[in-house]
Amino acid sequence: MRRTKEDAAKTREEVLAAAADIFYENGVSGSSLEKIAQRAGVTRGAIYWHFKDKAEVLTALHSEIRLPQETIVDYAIEHGHDDPLGLIEQGTVQVLENLAKDEHLQQVFAIMILGCEFTKHRSDAAQRIVTANQQMFGKLERLIEMADQKKTLAPLWTPDAAARAIQCSMNGLLAEWLRSNKSFPLVDIGERLIRSLVGSMRLKGHSS
Repeated sequence: MRRTKEDAAKTREEVLAAAADIFYENGVSGSSLEKIAQRAGVTRGAIYWHFKDKAEVLTALHSEIRLPQETIVDYAIEHGHDDPLGLIEQGTVQVLENLAKDEHLQQVFAIMILGCEFTKHRSDAAQRIVTANQQMFGKLERLIEMADQKKTLAPLWTPDAAARAIQCSMNGLLAEWLRSNKSFPLVDIGERLIRSLVGSMRLKGHSS
C-alpha cells in the first residue's frame, strides 16, 4: 500500500512537471491532457486519476507557488501587525527575490500571467487565475485597511486604490520582465518600484 501511494505521488509530480512545460510552450488554450500525458510518459487515465480536467491541473500548479510570506500575511490578517505597509513591502520584495532565482517559479508565473486568454467567455483555467488574483487583492486590501485603522495610511490613498496599485504594479512588472525575456534586473527595478509606491502610501512621519 505504501509503495502504491509513493508511486501515485511520483506520477502526480511527473504530470505537474510535464504540464508546466506544455503550458509554458503552448499556452493554456493550446495545451491538452493528451500532450501532457505524452510529455510525462503516462496514460491519460493516469492523469484523470489525479485531475478531472486541464483547469484542475492548472490550479494544482498555482498552489505550488504559495510562498512562505503568504502564510505570514494570513497570520497578520488574523492576528494584526504593527506595520502592515511594511509587511507588504517586505513580502513583495521577497517574492521578487525568490522568483529571480527559481526557474520553475518563473515558468509557473509566466503561465499564470501570460498563458491564458482572458476573453469575455473565459475558460475554467482563466477563471481560476482571475479568482486567485481576486483573493490576493482581498488580502492586500485587508492589510491596507489595517494601516488605515492605525492612522498610518496617507490621505491620498484609500485601501481599495492602494491595493489595486500594488497588485497592478507587481503584475505589470512581472509580465514585462517575462515578455522581455528577463532583459532587466527584476529585483533591483522591482524593489525601487515597490518601496517608492508603498512610501507614497505612508502618512508622513510614519516610516517603517
